[in-house]
Amino acid sequence: MNIIFVVDILLSGRGGMETALSLIYHELKQRHNVIVILKGKSEDSTWEEGINARVLSQKMSDLIPRNVLLNIYSAALANVMKDLLPMDIIVSTGPTGVKAASMAVERLNVQVPVVSWLHFNLDFYYRFFEDLRAADGHLAISEGNLKDLQCVFPEKQNKLVYNPVKFDNVTYVTRPSHPVFLYVGRLAEVKNVDHIIKALSPLQKNHFELHIIGDGKEYEPLLELSHQLGIQERIIWHGWQQKPWDTVPCVTSLLLTSDTEPFGLVLIEALSRGIPVVSSNCKYGPREIVNSSNGWLYEPNDLEQLTSILGRIMDSGQPSPSPEACRESVRKYAVQSIAEQFEQALLDIAMKRAIQHE
Repeated sequence: MNIIFVVDILLSGRGGMETALSLIYHELKQRHNVIVILKGKSEDSTWEEGINARVLSQKMSDLIPRNVLLNIYSAALANVMKDLLPMDIIVSTGPTGVKAASMAVERLNVQVPVVSWLHFNLDFYYRFFEDLRAADGHLAISEGNLKDLQCVFPEKQNKLVYNPVKFDNVTYVTRPSHPVFLYVGRLAEVKNVDHIIKALSPLQKNHFELHIIGDGKEYEPLLELSHQLGIQERIIWHGWQQKPWDTVPCVTSLLLTSDTEPFGLVLIEALSRGIPVVSSNCKYGPREIVNSSNGWLYEPNDLEQLTSILGRIMDSGQPSPSPEACRESVRKYAVQSIAEQFEQALLDIAMKRAIQHE
């Protein structure tokens, strides 16, 4: 197949979408011709290494009227796509890309199915449902996302594909002699990193470390909070790291305290390295990933429950899952398996569309 990915936002180059897209791209390109069309240059283009990417030359501001934006965007896409014909299927990472790609196909007067591959929960896109209706099908990255898609777009082909993780050449992370907790991700309000600091504060009688890898606008408030609670000497701030899993050599558990996670790729990445996880039971991804064989869930905003879990881990009153059990619990998310599901989903959607247009 000739597969075109359309990325309709400007990427930082450091997020989960870039990781998932890169893994899927490199796996699919072994069997297909794959091209990525970017709306603009990534802030950090390192993730694009080895990817056949085209960057649109037109500058598009989200501040201009939507109908004007879509016309400009679709014209820019059509200008690139005309040199990529024949195309078998287009996959967009967002609703604007779905609508613009469907308009670009009309401009080129070709029959090409357009599919969405959304990386946030569906309620994040509620203002753009009409744009998403232009898609021939939708790819869901979690069971919760799939249920939402089936509810809002029951007439479409909605397929569960999850998100991939790399297993090849991934080594286990050593367990330390004293508790070492790790957070990896953006320092954003929705991530509730302050909950980690607050939950650990009552446990200062114990010997532990908290390593935080990531950056964002919440850094200064979080730093101030750590001083207010007198826990600052237990926290090591690493900032953003190109290779986060090589930054901290020994880890007891990864912590995730988000309000919402469409999938929770960082949980899979930790578990594939044998690291148990503690996560909020937020919608949707974590509850599909975390179980008694690989970690612990707590109810969102229940800091007492989180403190209790962390306390039992520190006191060794709660046996930790083995590295082997952690890895095996997420083997189904290995990129080779996910790419096969992804490929089959695209074939099913393309075939159904072809039948409908006979």
